[in-house]
Amino acid sequence: MAIEIPSRYLLAVNEANFVSIKLSKSNYSLWKAQIVCLLESQELVGFVDGTITSPLETDGLDYLQWKKSDRFVKGLILGSLTEQVLRDVLDKATARDVWLELDHICNPQFEEDSDEEDYNQYLPLYRASLDGTWEKAEAFFNRDNNASRAPLNSFLQTALHVAVGAKNDNAKHFVEKLVASMADDPLDMTDCLGSTPLHYAARFGNLHAAKILVARNKDLPNIGCDGLFPIHDAAEYGYNSMDVYIYLLGVTTVLDSYTGSSGIRLLRRLIHSDMYDFATELVTKHPDLAKNDTDERSSALKELAMKEFAFRSGSRLNCWQQSESRLNCWQRLFFSLFPSGQLQEDAHERIRNDIENVTNERQMLKPKNCWFSPICERIYFITGESYQRIYFITAIKKLGAFLFVVLEKIVPPLKHNKKHYNALKLAECLCEKIESLSHEEVVSIVSRPLLEAARYGSYELVEIIVRKFPSLVHFTDRSGKNIFHIAIEHRCENVFNLVYQMSQHRHQLMISIDSSRNTMLHLAGKLAPQNKLNLVSGPALHMQRELQWFKAVKKLVPPSYWEFGNNEDKIPAEVFTKEHAELKINGEEWMKATANSCTIAAALVATIAFAAAITVPGGNNNESGLPIFSRNSAFSIFAISNAASLFASSTSMLVFLSVLTSRYAEEDFLYALPRSLILGLFTLFLSITLMTLSFSATVYLVSGQRKSYVLVPVATLACLPIISFVLMQFPLLAALISSTYGRGIFGKKSNRPFY
Repeated sequence: MAIEIPSRYLLAVNEANFVSIKLSKSNYSLWKAQIVCLLESQELVGFVDGTITSPLETDGLDYLQWKKSDRFVKGLILGSLTEQVLRDVLDKATARDVWLELDHICNPQFEEDSDEEDYNQYLPLYRASLDGTWEKAEAFFNRDNNASRAPLNSFLQTALHVAVGAKNDNAKHFVEKLVASMADDPLDMTDCLGSTPLHYAARFGNLHAAKILVARNKDLPNIGCDGLFPIHDAAEYGYNSMDVYIYLLGVTTVLDSYTGSSGIRLLRRLIHSDMYDFATELVTKHPDLAKNDTDERSSALKELAMKEFAFRSGSRLNCWQQSESRLNCWQRLFFSLFPSGQLQEDAHERIRNDIENVTNERQMLKPKNCWFSPICERIYFITGESYQRIYFITAIKKLGAFLFVVLEKIVPPLKHNKKHYNALKLAECLCEKIESLSHEEVVSIVSRPLLEAARYGSYELVEIIVRKFPSLVHFTDRSGKNIFHIAIEHRCENVFNLVYQMSQHRHQLMISIDSSRNTMLHLAGKLAPQNKLNLVSGPALHMQRELQWFKAVKKLVPPSYWEFGNNEDKIPAEVFTKEHAELKINGEEWMKATANSCTIAAALVATIAFAAAITVPGGNNNESGLPIFSRNSAFSIFAISNAASLFASSTSMLVFLSVLTSRYAEEDFLYALPRSLILGLFTLFLSITLMTLSFSATVYLVSGQRKSYVLVPVATLACLPIISFVLMQFPLLAALISSTYGRGIFGKKSNRPFY
């Protein structure tokens, strides 16, 4: 008896909600689990497992109902197949026939059992393709004419797939010979994922192979699988495949690769690979990509917001490189002379000339927006359309590209600056393209990237978005948090500092509360994420940084909010104490352990200095009782440095003892404890240095005056304890001084108005 499918199933079943992937020859188990779940939910699994059999045609109504149900199940299955797999089962009559055939051709267990022997027979060809030994491969082809298109492994890779991906010294010659031997072959064979050899060339950055393949079949760049073309693979693998990407830009003619969902995926891959200049070019040519990219989970703008190192705020540069004024000076000078986009084009001029048929040489060679533009305009007027003009301008452009490479090596920040500059241009371009949309559409596209930018600390992107769409500064997420709530919660000081660039409107933002009635001070009282705590060394400095955050936010919120209770009826100070209880204990233990270790070192130095003071080098005069070397200048150095070392080490011991006996209250971690640790470490370092100087003077007095060759090794070895201490403890001392007495991480960093 056939099972009747109510009409509500035919209308309500959304296959995409159950089966999120298309069946290929590599994901059978995942696909099967999803499709079986769908069939079981509708009580239709019997049509594929054989428990529901076909009635006789003479049964009339029962047979018609069974046929209708079977066609429905068959349609569900066929709708979840890739084109390559679909072709293999189109001739099957029933849903069960389709099911059995799919199990036969896609089940990896069946495939391994049945094809293992077939793959093994191609092992010599497989090795030859990897090694690039054409002679062995040619001998194999002479024995088997069909081996060139035969799959060599369970991934269905052919010899051409393997050779293109090898990229060894012999690979170029191997690919040339292999393609030449495959006369009239379109070279469109695919692996289990539907990738052609050109996809492999794009992934591995094999420009030589890509040119050979396209020369044979100009349609290869336009062959994709599930909307992914070779140019998508080149974009995904970033700068390793940049040459191939530029080449494919000129030979990929199908519009689908640049528009719709494929274009959006291409844009996201370019952003993911830090190829922001190419992404900007793509959006400029196809502005609908920015307008139609509304996926909140992975939109292009959100992808850019989550790129921590795309902007200067996320770069781990040294203090000199992080100086905004110096970087901006370099940036203005460099990019006014050598615009990024122009240089990028010049650097790959040779590749573009290989793929483009440019008829207007004047437009191609005419430099724009560059410092030598006026000079070239004058040359145009004088020389006209001569060959010398073309050669001269080309030479100047190549010189500009060469200077760019040289400057990148000489001034490393310029390389980072170029990437940040391109990322900013892309962000502005994306925002400009969606300005024409309605407010609701803008919010749906931009709101999530804005919040993500605040979470990742990309204040540059926050500035761009708010400047383009000012009303979004008040936008909140589902928990009622705006960009400053998120910046405080995730300890992104660059975004938080934008509040200092605001007008009086900032007061309205600072008094906002989230859905849990948490003020910004409550969020500052919560423990910072671990990755933010790790930016400073030691639990004590972690605690100090947390107190600095709490104090900075407290200055900006109204005093009435200091005692404001949240849904748990806790004021901000109580939240801070509870959240940081463990960190406070860890900070106390760390401070005591550091003080203990340094106290022992200081005591050792004091002991040595005291012993040296009562046993002077050379001894005393028996008649006068004065030191024998008292008239020697080296003895004066010994006496002064030894006494100073004793006093410094004694001071260090006393300071560290005060650290050990401190009360360790929360507020002590802000100034009192760091100040004591700074003084103790400094005096300890001073005492070790003076002790070493005292010892060196002693060696000179005893041996150096008669054996001068002793002085060089003594002076060298005397530097070892000082250098060791500097390498091990000076970073901590520098961090303590910077964190306690430095400029701080809060305050107005720019004169640009934010809102």
